[in-house]
Amino acid sequence: MFKTRFTTLLGVEYPIQCGTMMNISNAEFVAACANAGIFSCLVSAMFPAKDALVDEIKKLRDLTDRPFGVNLSLFPGLLPMPVEAYLDIFAEQGIRILETAGRSPEPYRPRIKESKFVHIHKCARLRDAVKAEKLGCDVVAVVGTECGGHPSMEDVTSLVLLPKVADSIDIPFIAGGGFCDGRGLVIALAMGADAVLMGTRFLNTKECRIHPKFKQKIIDADETETVVVQRSIGSASRVMKNQWAEKVLEMESKGASLEELMPYISGQRAANAWITGEEDAVFSCGQVIGRIKDTLSVKELVQRIMTEAGDCYRKISKAHDA
Repeated sequence: MFKTRFTTLLGVEYPIQCGTMMNISNAEFVAACANAGIFSCLVSAMFPAKDALVDEIKKLRDLTDRPFGVNLSLFPGLLPMPVEAYLDIFAEQGIRILETAGRSPEPYRPRIKESKFVHIHKCARLRDAVKAEKLGCDVVAVVGTECGGHPSMEDVTSLVLLPKVADSIDIPFIAGGGFCDGRGLVIALAMGADAVLMGTRFLNTKECRIHPKFKQKIIDADETETVVVQRSIGSASRVMKNQWAEKVLEMESKGASLEELMPYISGQRAANAWITGEEDAVFSCGQVIGRIKDTLSVKELVQRIMTEAGDCYRKISKAHDA
C-alpha cells in the first residue's frame, strides 16, 4: 500500500526517514531504524579521524543487513576532515546512500557521481530543491518551518512549501517539518512526497540515547515550547525552549557577534548535553514536541505509524467511495 519511489530506490520497507541527529545517530540507533524497515543515516561529522569512522561503519554493518545511509554535513567549519576525505572513506567502505545538508553540494557533485552514491540532499527552500535536482541529486529532502534544527529564514510552513516542491521537481522528495505519526505520513504522500522525515518523534524511543530527563521533558511539553534562535547570524535553528535558548535570544537582541554566540550555540555542547542531561545548551527539536506522549521502541513506533497510516488511508477511501 505504501510503496513509493523512495522505498524502491533505497530498498527500505516503509517510506519513512528518521532524521539525522548529531551523535544520537550512532551505529546502534541507525541499525535499530534499519531493522525496523525505515531509512536512517550515520553522522560522519562526529568522527574526527578515519579509523573511528570506519570502525563505526563496520559496527553498523554487524548490526544490520538492511539499507542505511551516511550523512555528510556541508556546514562550514563543522567537519574535522576535508569533505573529499569523507567521500573517499565512503567509497572505500562501499557506502551506497549519501545524505548531504548545510550548503549546496555543487562543488562535490562530480566526485559523488563518480562514486555512484544515491545522493539525498536536504534543504529548506523551494529554490534549493530545484537547484538540487538540476545538479543531479537523486532525492531531495525538504523541511518546513515547523522542523527541529534548521528551517529556512523564510518561515514557510510545510503545508504551503511541500506541494510547491511537488509541483516544481520530478525527482523523489522527502517531506519534513511537523510530522510524527501515520496521519502525517498520509498527508505527506497526499501532498506529493515519496516519504516523510521525522526527527523529533524518534528522540522518544527506547534505543535513542538521549538522557531520560529529556525524554520526559518532551512528553511534558506543549507545541509552543520551541523557539527559533540564530536568526541574527542568518542560520535559523528551532530548539527546545529553555533558559539557555532564552539567553541566546537575549544576546541576539543586543547585537551579539557570531564569536560571542558560538560558546552558547555550539553543536558539540548540545551533543554532549543530550547524553549527560545537562541543560546548558540549545537542543534542536520541532513543534511536534507537543504531540509526543510516550516512549516506544523504534520498531513499535514504526509499526504504530504504519497502522495509523493504513487506518487513515482506508478512512479516506471509504469516504470517497461513499
